[in-house]
Amino acid sequence: MHFVDAKGILTGSGGYYGMNIYRGCTHGCIYCDSRSRCYQFMHPFEDIEVKQNAPELLERVLKSKREKGMIGTGAMSDPYMHCEENLRLTRRCLEIILENGFGVAIQTKFDRILRDINLLSEINRSAKCVVQMTLTTSDDGLCRILEPNVCNTKRRIEVLKKCVRMVFQRLSSLRRFCLLSMILRITSQ
Repeated sequence: MHFVDAKGILTGSGGYYGMNIYRGCTHGCIYCDSRSRCYQFMHPFEDIEVKQNAPELLERVLKSKREKGMIGTGAMSDPYMHCEENLRLTRRCLEIILENGFGVAIQTKFDRILRDINLLSEINRSAKCVVQMTLTTSDDGLCRILEPNVCNTKRRIEVLKKCVRMVFQRLSSLRRFCLLSMILRITSQ
């Protein structure tokens, strides 16, 4: 893990923004495309680059936005990797998102998101919150092969159920959906 002072934190426009607090990943997923050279990593993918000034950058840029929007995080690097447990940058950024009235769409493979369930619930009340989790297989053994450093799929389903109960409980018209973004064909050969 190494720390950098980033120049920017949000990408996108028109009310839809992307945010990566971390670059790289320690999940070890065998199907990961974030390792691709097109993303111009100048360091080993497993050596996490931490944007230590992410909260300050986010606060500054959100205060300057005239229109509220959605901020997505987790598409390239999981915001709840092991390092987040101590660094708490994701939590601080969620607090800033809430304070500024923006919505959030967050992708993770970790049950660590439950630590921030209160913030996600508050964001959902004032704007909008979307929680996304990858569900690869119900076979725990296969899950450990495909994604060796994250909680298993059964645990992720439990987390999603808690999110529905805690984060989305006050919505009268909750829409649940399933996004199929990658289907792995596993054969015996």
